[in-house]
Amino acid sequence: MLDNGMVYFLLSVFSFVIVLSIVVFVHEFGHFQVAKWLGVKIDKFSLGFGPKLLGWIDKDGVEWRIGAYPLGGFVQFAGDKDGTSFPDESYAIADVVEDNEKGHFHNMPVWVRALVAAAGPFSNFLFSILVFAALLLSYGEIIHKPVIEMVMPDGAAYRAGVLAGDEVLTVNGQKVDSIQDLQRTIITSGGEILKLDILRNNKHVFINVVPQVVARETPFGDKETQGAIGIGLSDNPKYSYNVKYNPISAIQKATEKTYQIISTQVKFIGALFRGAMSLGHLSGPLGIGQSAGMVAKNSIDSVGHDAGALLKIEALALGLIQLACVLSVAIGFMNLLPLPILDGGHLVFYALEGLRGRPVSQSVQIASYKVGFACLMILFVFATFQDIERTGIFRGIHSIAGMG
Repeated sequence: MLDNGMVYFLLSVFSFVIVLSIVVFVHEFGHFQVAKWLGVKIDKFSLGFGPKLLGWIDKDGVEWRIGAYPLGGFVQFAGDKDGTSFPDESYAIADVVEDNEKGHFHNMPVWVRALVAAAGPFSNFLFSILVFAALLLSYGEIIHKPVIEMVMPDGAAYRAGVLAGDEVLTVNGQKVDSIQDLQRTIITSGGEILKLDILRNNKHVFINVVPQVVARETPFGDKETQGAIGIGLSDNPKYSYNVKYNPISAIQKATEKTYQIISTQVKFIGALFRGAMSLGHLSGPLGIGQSAGMVAKNSIDSVGHDAGALLKIEALALGLIQLACVLSVAIGFMNLLPLPILDGGHLVFYALEGLRGRPVSQSVQIASYKVGFACLMILFVFATFQDIERTGIFRGIHSIAGMG
């Protein structure tokens, strides 16, 4: 009989693999499909890295494979050295005409290569928009108005004159529909002026407040710094309402949700550079696994312990698909960053090639890819360290060492 801890661990692993596999497949299939439409020859499509667990070759000669390590994936085109889409160094320049006929990627027109590179991230965005729209169309959406229930003494909101019962309508001119909208804005805005349009006793009151940078305890038990103004938001059902959507309004709202996630990512990066948020907010694979496990557990718990198996499975599926949508947007955005090893870095090289009329030299590209790879590895190691720290292992080791 499995104990609760083991059940939660297995649920976390299962949820992590499912969510990440969906997001990676969507991203890589975007590259794959656009390349196929544009006549690029494809050698390999891999979901996961490392030793091959399962594989087959389709009628077009593409090797489809599932790797042992579900931490990513790649599409390898004809002429690629590996899954990074860097050209094979043994590739002969004299074979340009022949290779164009074969559809070798690196001899295709620059606009073709740019579209293929951009297709992965934009497939992530499109996936999220379509799935969000389907969920909104099927289930509607419960909106919790951002009504302030409590103002903490000596907090930024208290000093600015915010009162309990105030409803925040806009922040810096941007409409705030829900508690989540307001929270996202506050946590990434430490040290910046927020201009609030507040509804108080049916009158508009305009207040400027500057979020303080404070440490808060996360659901995983560690502490991270972020912006806060010292308020508690009401969860009273009287401030909630259900919104139904038609197909057009569902697409519009889904697009807004996707844009909000991207906007939050941009604000997060800005807050990191300003010191308004700690690097502890970064998550690696373990952190994503923790989040997936928590979403899965909360989704199942939300229907009650007495609910039937089918209802629990439905709640689990809904929770994980929504997490996959959020993660899909985040990964699509990250891949557009101008780091050489990412899609955004490839797009920078293609843009330079288009402007100069010739490719950036291979030596410069090789050096750039090495720097980009090193940066990604440093970020990966740091994020993984943060993930491990959240588990409390280091605090436990420190405690044991102290006892000695």
